[in-house]
Amino acid sequence: MKKFFSTLLAASLMLLGTQAFAQMSVNAGYLNSTQSFQDSNSKSINSNGAYAGVSFNIPVAGEFGFAPGVYYSLITNKSGGAGTILGIPASASSTFMEHAINVPLYFNYGRDLARDTNVFVYAGPTLQYGLASTTKLAGGVGEFSGDRTYNNYDNQNYNRFNVYLGGGIGFQVSAIQITVGYDYGMMNLYKGDNATKTHRSNLKLGLGFVF
Repeated sequence: MKKFFSTLLAASLMLLGTQAFAQMSVNAGYLNSTQSFQDSNSKSINSNGAYAGVSFNIPVAGEFGFAPGVYYSLITNKSGGAGTILGIPASASSTFMEHAINVPLYFNYGRDLARDTNVFVYAGPTLQYGLASTTKLAGGVGEFSGDRTYNNYDNQNYNRFNVYLGGGIGFQVSAIQITVGYDYGMMNLYKGDNATKTHRSNLKLGLGFVF
């Protein structure tokens, strides 16, 4: 599996070398990520974050294009609660944070609405490799408190790799682009046979500048 991802990533980066024939764009935006569980006793977990990176739109034929890119993403969420134990104030919290590199391989189709105004749709796979994933647990009772941070990738069953399928729509005025997209993760994030199957989906709202 790692060899498969490495081959696709290398091919994508080679395509970026065709930038002499491509239109480069720099993009960044808001990312809302939902981790869903097949086990009906478990609820979904929602994370917020951001992404940023570059894409190269390569003309294919007519108004069709191919746009590989490289992006960095960050998602995080925090949960917790407070109460009392025998009248003593107590609290506990959990903070999840994950960093990743994403390689979208989108095909797109655009139409001009007016001079310097264009609308387009895009769809395709996105390859993801997790750089770092941590969960910080913190708690306190009365005047005593403590915390501990866990590396989620120390758990061999937690998957660094994912393949998303998705797409979206974009609107471009002059050099400014606005995009809205959705991706669904095809791979189970936990590889253990007895682990609850869980997948991640992402909703993205982006702003870009085309060179």
